[in-house]
Amino acid sequence: MKLLLLVGGLLLSLLPLTTQAQFGLLTGAVDRAVSRAAEREVNKAVERKLTEKTGEYYAQLMDNGRVVSHSIAFEEGSATLLADSQPFVKGMADMLRRNPDVRLRIEAHTLLAGEAPANQRLSQRRADAVRAALIGLGIDGTRLSAKGLGSTQPLYSEPDDEYAPLNQRLEFVKL
Repeated sequence: MKLLLLVGGLLLSLLPLTTQAQFGLLTGAVDRAVSRAAEREVNKAVERKLTEKTGEYYAQLMDNGRVVSHSIAFEEGSATLLADSQPFVKGMADMLRRNPDVRLRIEAHTLLAGEAPANQRLSQRRADAVRAALIGLGIDGTRLSAKGLGSTQPLYSEPDDEYAPLNQRLEFVKL
């Protein structure tokens, strides 16, 4: 491709201005086509990975009755989902679409730090936000419930423990 552009550039200087302009348009069109093709390949790779993960989610849900996620993240102190959370949420929606008999309870957990009532309210808003995101992806809301558990079920009981951040999580429980 580079050699073609180099040769094309040399030949271009020998051509009339109207032909040079046409060559520029052609080069731009080729660049856009290459960019779109690369984007399609990336999208295909993401879809393959989501399909693979969806199978893992389903197996874990069937084996354990729950899927624990630390992949769903929110803006600090809010229920606004971060963009990095979308692949996991989309994967759960894909799994639910392929398994229409599965019903879930979305449980949100917070860190131990902070006031218990505030943590409870925040976790409920977060569970509701994930439920709304799944509904937005086409999942019937009657298949989903949301429960905020605040800091009542920590995985690690020492707030200063290096693993304490793992208390903040979402769990999808099969009903």
